[in-house]
Amino acid sequence: MAPNTDRLSSLPHSLLKEAIRTSILSKSWIDIFKSTSNIEFDEVSFVKDSQTYRNKQAQRKAFLNFVALWIANHSETIVDKFSLRFSMPEKAKRVVGKCISFATNHGVKELELNFCDPTLNCYFTTNYINQEALHELPTHVYGHTFVKSLKLFSCGFVEAEFHNFHALKEISLGWMEVKLNTTKTLLLNCKALESLSLKRCWNSDEFNLGEENLRLRKLVVDRCMFRSDSIYFTANAPNLRYFYYSGLNNNFLVIDARSLVMEEFILDFCIEFEGHALFLYKLVEKISSASVLTVSNYLLQDYELPENFNPERFWTDHERASTCMLYTLRYVDIKNFEGSINEIRMLTYFITMGRILRKITINVLKDDVADQDDKLDYYRSDMTEQLMTQRASKDLEISML
Repeated sequence: MAPNTDRLSSLPHSLLKEAIRTSILSKSWIDIFKSTSNIEFDEVSFVKDSQTYRNKQAQRKAFLNFVALWIANHSETIVDKFSLRFSMPEKAKRVVGKCISFATNHGVKELELNFCDPTLNCYFTTNYINQEALHELPTHVYGHTFVKSLKLFSCGFVEAEFHNFHALKEISLGWMEVKLNTTKTLLLNCKALESLSLKRCWNSDEFNLGEENLRLRKLVVDRCMFRSDSIYFTANAPNLRYFYYSGLNNNFLVIDARSLVMEEFILDFCIEFEGHALFLYKLVEKISSASVLTVSNYLLQDYELPENFNPERFWTDHERASTCMLYTLRYVDIKNFEGSINEIRMLTYFITMGRILRKITINVLKDDVADQDDKLDYYRSDMTEQLMTQRASKDLEISML
């Protein structure tokens, strides 16, 4: 074997973690793994949720002992990526501190510190709101100027100290309060920042970054909570290429992601959309440069209709195609399709107006797997007229899954 060859990188992570947990790796494999430059410690590999409290405490102790032993015997001088996921940092401050110091002392470029509870419900919930971050980012990390990616989950920080992160291109924050001023300070201090991700964060402000000229290329907002009376979600990012919003719609009537080069725009509301029907049509006009648009079925079902609004004629009355329909939109992905009238009208609009569309993918809502084939056949037969209608694009392919 050639020197420094990392044969472990090709193995599945699940297999590798189990091998480490049960100590079945041979000494040669262990020596190679101890010298890897990509390190991930995840308590889920040791702590099983199905176990009793006493067993989980023993498993958690074994995990911490393993981590401490690993860092003490690590031989590689440089660490490219370091990830620690542990839900009770307050009970193991010494080991957690050693892990973070180990990462910075080895010149880590991608650092992830995740202290949220891995058993929390993955769906939207307000139970986590007002919970304090479980750990604070140590002061010595702010002097580590070479970090390019920083992911902090339930890990508090001082945004004013980020001015030393000259190389930081990606930051992900989650499971804690992140105020609007905090976000603005981060964007101001981190001149090279291209990607911002907020997951399960909360604050009492509107999300309004309309006055800033952001350098972001990627913006992700995943199941966050904002001020309850917010109606605007604004981000002025001329270079933004990827925008993802998932969660409650917070009564937003306007989602304004100002970009000149948008490539992919994804909206996934977790509950039925409560805004106006005009929302989606105006949104499509705003993202005229997008080539991929993904929306959840909640946007296409029940609406609070404006006065004098005719839902039966809405899409057909708009005979003028949006700019993106004419010049940029190539792929449309509809998720959780249920065959509602508004969904079909929206689909027909895309088919008849999308002049350069290449593919529309219709993902039927899955409930009873046994009936999935029957549902697909039903929708295909029920939508024959729509699927056979005159297509604006001769290259358009429509698939139903």
